[in-house]
Amino acid sequence: MPIENLDTGTILSQILILFVLAAVGFVSGKTGYLPDKAGGIVSKLVMRITMPALILSKMLSADFSADNYFDGLRLVIIAMITLLLIFAVTRPFTKLMKIPEKSRNVYCMQALFGNVIFFAFPLFQALFGDIGVLYALFFNIGNDILLWTLGVYLAGKHKGGGFGNALKHIFNMNMIMFIIGLILAFTGWNHKLQGGVIYQTADMIGKATSPLSMIFVGLVMAGAKGLFKNFGKKMLSVVLTLQKQLIIPVVAGLIMLVAVKQGLISDVVMMVAVMQLAMPVGTLTVSIAAEYDSDYQMAADSVFVSTLLSIITLPLIAYLLKLVL
Repeated sequence: MPIENLDTGTILSQILILFVLAAVGFVSGKTGYLPDKAGGIVSKLVMRITMPALILSKMLSADFSADNYFDGLRLVIIAMITLLLIFAVTRPFTKLMKIPEKSRNVYCMQALFGNVIFFAFPLFQALFGDIGVLYALFFNIGNDILLWTLGVYLAGKHKGGGFGNALKHIFNMNMIMFIIGLILAFTGWNHKLQGGVIYQTADMIGKATSPLSMIFVGLVMAGAKGLFKNFGKKMLSVVLTLQKQLIIPVVAGLIMLVAVKQGLISDVVMMVAVMQLAMPVGTLTVSIAAEYDSDYQMAADSVFVSTLLSIITLPLIAYLLKLVL
């Protein structure tokens, strides 16, 4: 997984491909070519079928060394510690900005949780191949643990709840497939299953994850009402985007660069962590905000703005990473 693969031109071209896929979803949603509930169906299809199949196929084809597994564990820890620190800084910042509580909680949630699945997996696959997706999976484990606990708590905080059903979401099919894949990889059974019916089926289904993920992103953006109205909230989404996709990854990158120089983490771990932190706002935050009657309109606006601006911010972060690594 060489740093040379993190070419800004390649990233820009891959982002454009992803945007074309998202445009298919956006146009299909806006024109009514796909029904209103199509986004929810596509989301469930990805999260419950194609993504678990992708995870299983990647784990079956994995050829991880001991160093790779330790790097993966470091990514889980880095994800959790970094997100908690971001929350500790963001919460008082939103109070200073005097954002209403429902919007404040959504702002905090979206500052933490990026599109580390629907957007990141296709990009990492294109840049680094299977090994990139596997490293991204480890970061996603730490992200998911906090998304379904702290994230759900924030979405329902204005109602005095939101934490009760959070834990059950952690042990979803994606987590189960990841654990099964790890066991098979540790025992060596993954090599015995390579090329077999299970692997070929999982691989075939899993390949649908990238295009379906981006079509889902487009459908979410199509469902965001009043995209060019309410200038105040749009500016709030721009502030959120600058914080999430520029300030946070740059500051985190500088801290991790010291850790790299000290030999505490590898440059690959830093590269993956910083790129994951720089991802646009996660589309799942819109669903969570809507479920708990939080400010889901702001959530949808932020997904649209941050995804749009990622065409500038992601290549910039990649360029900065290449300068220091």
